[in-house]
Amino acid sequence: MRIKILFLFLSLQFAYNQDRELIQGKVIYRNINVVAANVINNTSQNTTITDDQGEFQIYARKGDEIIFSSVQYIIRTVRVTDEIIKNKRLTVQINEKIQELDEVVITPDNTEKFLDLKEEEFKGFDYIADKSTRVQNNLTETRQLKNGVDFVNIFKLLKTIIDSKSEEEKESLLASEVIPYLFEDDFFTESLLLASSQIVDFLIYIDSRPNSVDILLEKNQFLLIDFLLNESIRYKEINE
Repeated sequence: MRIKILFLFLSLQFAYNQDRELIQGKVIYRNINVVAANVINNTSQNTTITDDQGEFQIYARKGDEIIFSSVQYIIRTVRVTDEIIKNKRLTVQINEKIQELDEVVITPDNTEKFLDLKEEEFKGFDYIADKSTRVQNNLTETRQLKNGVDFVNIFKLLKTIIDSKSEEEKESLLASEVIPYLFEDDFFTESLLLASSQIVDFLIYIDSRPNSVDILLEKNQFLLIDFLLNESIRYKEINE
């Protein structure tokens, strides 16, 4: 019975897609391939995801609504046109989500109330500096850099290194050749939570990851650090 239901489902899917063309496409963000993005034909309810090159295949016809979504990017909707059907190709540029902080407004009234606190109100309390608590630098909601990172210096070093390379040198560039110049060992052991013995192996692993060099060429220290945080999680899962 289960086999019959599956066969019927596949037959209906095939019949429904007979009048649709197979469209090949690619999802990118600032020339970087977007991996594992959801691609949904909202008209036919067919779905797929992008591969490690940011590419996908999906059946569509003129007028179909294709939705592209990923956790850290803004949802993008594309209406299939005659040109897309003719070329059987679709490249979609998506934008990163920007989380805005709630605005804090200080009015003269608020300021006066704050300044009205008198010294007597604090008598009886001893204030001791808590030297055991380290300042944490939050990069994302769920991941934290435990040691201080000089973002300005990283940007300057990264820009200097990339700008000094010729176009030919950039084509053969390896991330493992650049990253050690940007970060001390403490970054790997305290922020990425890697063992000292894993640092070299992790850098070799980074070289094997798609877009590692493209991210360096972006010369964006925040994008690079977020990439390293994500990849360190994957690396540790693989080596558990």
